[in-house]
Amino acid sequence: MTNHSCLVIFEIRGSYMSRILPTTKDEANIEQTTDRRRFIKGAGLALGASALTGLAMPSSAEAVTNTSKKSESATSGYDSVIDKVLATKEISFGVDLTFKPIQYKTASGTPTGYIVDLANKLAASLGATPKWVEIPFGELFAGQAAGKFDMSGIAATIKPERAQKVLFAGLPAFVESNVVLLKPGFKVSSLEQLNSSSVTIAVVLGSSQESAAQILYPKAKLKRLANQAALADVSAGRSNAMIVGEFEVADAVKNQPKLTVFKGKPVFVDENSFFMPAGDYKLKAYVDTWLRYETSHNNLAGLWDKYVGNDARKMGLQSVSVTSSWT
Repeated sequence: MTNHSCLVIFEIRGSYMSRILPTTKDEANIEQTTDRRRFIKGAGLALGASALTGLAMPSSAEAVTNTSKKSESATSGYDSVIDKVLATKEISFGVDLTFKPIQYKTASGTPTGYIVDLANKLAASLGATPKWVEIPFGELFAGQAAGKFDMSGIAATIKPERAQKVLFAGLPAFVESNVVLLKPGFKVSSLEQLNSSSVTIAVVLGSSQESAAQILYPKAKLKRLANQAALADVSAGRSNAMIVGEFEVADAVKNQPKLTVFKGKPVFVDENSFFMPAGDYKLKAYVDTWLRYETSHNNLAGLWDKYVGNDARKMGLQSVSVTSSWT
């Protein structure tokens, strides 16, 4: 309203000036006055258009609010999963319990392992009882996006394409050294020999190992399987090799002594961490703080060495315990 009022006032003044300044001498002054009126009129239109644009386009704050509303609807009326957990004293974890020794079930069916122990500690820190929602690994990210569970109860590689669907914690829960497991009787002098059309490599469907194998060994045939099926495939000799985290090697070789692991530096390493609903930064802030505390108190390192590190190092494999940079 203010802009339009100014425009009217200027136009009245312009008309008054044109009446008291007849076109006898100062036509140049009249032209200047007319130009000013046109300029002001144009500026008024531009301001009006800008105001309309401002009304049509949402502000950054409105965009954030809209995102929050979407997150709220995904958490049954709560602003964040953490609010829901604190209110209900329950937390549902999405898990695939087929990756011994980091996540598996005991003979009685109880979830256990390195990352399961951490998830239990996380739940306890919130005063909540954990509920385990079992979903095949390759379907966990879509399951999180669909709201089938509150957050992951296992850690996954922080692949960028996964971050389009879920929100990863900002600190690693563990660092995975990926090595090559070879079928009984199969020997190679260098990993480059795996890049052959005569070689079949077993990989876990939807894993970082699957993505890496396509890049590192494009000529090889890839057999995409669930984790236990992939291990069984290479153990039976149907696949020549399997790219696998060092945490699985000790148990695999124990169960199948004729399996061998290619010695040397890891093919690559992965940072793995918990993930949660996209946009739930309140939950992320808590999980980050909790992970930082557990790391600085050497709880991650102690559990990793218990379940993975000690056995892997005995086999000559690199295995990194997550510790604080200040220790």
